[in-house]
Amino acid sequence: MLRKTRRRRKPLFKPQDRYYVNSQGWWFYTVEMISGPYQSKPDCVDACRRYIQQRDGMLND
Repeated sequence: MLRKTRRRRKPLFKPQDRYYVNSQGWWFYTVEMISGPYQSKPDCVDACRRYIQQRDGMLND
């Protein structure tokens, strides 16, 4: 009998994960934290992804 191993899926953004912009720059916020400002939205999205991956144990930094 073969067993399929369940691989952990890549972390997805939860509905609580959001971005916003103000006069200082781009910010992201999750249930746990707010971080910013970033100069551009792509920088902000990358930082948010990195934070979520660290939070979910995908990165060891």
